[in-house]
Amino acid sequence: MKRIHTTALALLAIGQTMAQAPATAKDPIPAIVSDPMTYIVVITMAILLATVLVLVNVVRRLVYSIAGPSPIVAKPEVNIPAKNEKPSVFSRLNTWLSDSVPVEKEADVLLDHNYDGIKELDNNLPPWWKYGFYITILFAFLYMAHYHVVGSGNVQVDEYNKQLADAEIAKQEYLEMTAAQVDENTAAFLAEASDLGEGKKIFMDKCKVCHGAGGEGSVGPNLTDDYWIHGGDIKDVFKLVKYGFPSKGMLAWQGQLSPVQIQQVSSFVKSLYGTNPANPKAPQGELYKENISNGATVDSTQTDSMSVENPSTHTATL
Repeated sequence: MKRIHTTALALLAIGQTMAQAPATAKDPIPAIVSDPMTYIVVITMAILLATVLVLVNVVRRLVYSIAGPSPIVAKPEVNIPAKNEKPSVFSRLNTWLSDSVPVEKEADVLLDHNYDGIKELDNNLPPWWKYGFYITILFAFLYMAHYHVVGSGNVQVDEYNKQLADAEIAKQEYLEMTAAQVDENTAAFLAEASDLGEGKKIFMDKCKVCHGAGGEGSVGPNLTDDYWIHGGDIKDVFKLVKYGFPSKGMLAWQGQLSPVQIQQVSSFVKSLYGTNPANPKAPQGELYKENISNGATVDSTQTDSMSVENPSTHTATL
């Protein structure tokens, strides 16, 4: 019996250790503590453990009643002083959990029922079962009040919607993190209206003075035609905005704009293609064809290496 008790305590200790979850910085309380399912599992394990203990005790009594007491072997009398031994903690706990009548007193709870020699005892319900049943009733009322009456807890639909909202926040944080890592090798055209709007604000603030409000060109070249001096791919535009071209007056904006802002303004510059503003400047650079499909600008390869640079213009260029 002591081995069974020791094993049961070891299993409970292992289960408690495995159930622990690390706390995060955002949530100082571990999720396992705030999850009602944890307490259901713990209570269920306790009930199962008590059931095992009671079943072991029942089996022992059954074996004793079938086999009967062991034969007594006569031994020489030895005068040993009687010891007043107290029952162990586990013995008292087992007695309390089962509330059973000792075998020698079963005649006191024997009923008149007799089915083919099988007799019935009027034992009390085990306290562990009875109080466990009361606890489940209390838990049911608390659960209903918490989730469906007071509404202080989230039902499954609310938890699902909250998880979706948290996932969306995590997604936006990830996108912002990856966007901040963009460079001339990974830059892509941003077709979202919000990005193009931010790019337009930057263009009007920092680029309009040289390239005109509509990209028609002034000191700098025309940004709306098919000709580009340093390449018309979005990556080429990003690289030029980032590092500039000081010998022709094009500033390097990497010290004043973030990678995200550079990508936004580069995308806005690409969106100016084909807008045909008033008073466009004469073409400069090499012919670069690009296709517009599904509302997004898709750059093609260079189709003509013909140079039409204006020799009299050596200013800020794209």
